[in-house]
Amino acid sequence: MDAVERYPSYDCFGVKITPMTGSDLIDLYRERVNSGNQCVTSYQNMHGLHVRLHDAALERLHRLPETFVYIDGMPLVLLCRLAGVKATRAHRVTFVDFIWSLLELADRENWRVFYLGATEDVLGKGVAVIAERLPNLQLLGHNGYFDAGDSTANRHVLDEIAAFGPNLVLVGMGMPRQEKWILDNLAELAPASVCAVGALIEYVAGAVPVPPRWMGRIGLEWSFRLLSDPKRFWFRYLVEPWAVAGWMLRHVSLRPASELPITIDSSIMGPITAAPAGGTSGAGATDTLVTPVSG
Repeated sequence: MDAVERYPSYDCFGVKITPMTGSDLIDLYRERVNSGNQCVTSYQNMHGLHVRLHDAALERLHRLPETFVYIDGMPLVLLCRLAGVKATRAHRVTFVDFIWSLLELADRENWRVFYLGATEDVLGKGVAVIAERLPNLQLLGHNGYFDAGDSTANRHVLDEIAAFGPNLVLVGMGMPRQEKWILDNLAELAPASVCAVGALIEYVAGAVPVPPRWMGRIGLEWSFRLLSDPKRFWFRYLVEPWAVAGWMLRHVSLRPASELPITIDSSIMGPITAAPAGGTSGAGATDTLVTPVSG
């Protein structure tokens, strides 16, 4: 059974969700990397729900058939349940939870891993931490502070990635910049599988504290981050949820997910069209419906 069938995606009030556990994601990477069949993994959380209200790149990337959108945050587990999708605490996953399992797998399988994101300083510290723990892992990185809209600068990054020949590309430039970059350059990264990872390397490097894992399981990880860095996170955790709630109240009717097609409010997001030039060959199918809930 193909991974798309084994890990079906669902329409949760217009949001694509692929309920997966950390071990499911590891199995997916193993299957796709070893077979040379590219996939994309991304995540959805409350911040992502806010981003999608004003930036269509995230939605375009998520709509691709080979994109798997796992749950990052207990509010999304609740959203799934309201939509009739069977999601549990085990389906709430962040890359921090399984990064070492993934890198250890890459080390055993002799995969080449490329990390794109963060400042040069943070990236260097993160790579050093990984190298100390996994000295034989083939890992290369490039900072995320380049002008992706500049064809020359972007070409330089793509050439560096191509020369390294990675099996796995981790892109950590924050929403929605990382999603737009992946969408625009996905075809050139093939056959490597690509993962949107947010601020992952900052946690690995120790640049920001990792919240206690139990807090994530009960939906309180946000409070740790807010208290640790209020200047960075106050808007995300104290303002954005209200905008998302307002959108939900205006546009969501609580019907079973199986009855809901994927729809986008074009007055908020603009029309969903084909990916920009240079995107994946599958981008033209952005209006394809997400696999519906069965039963």
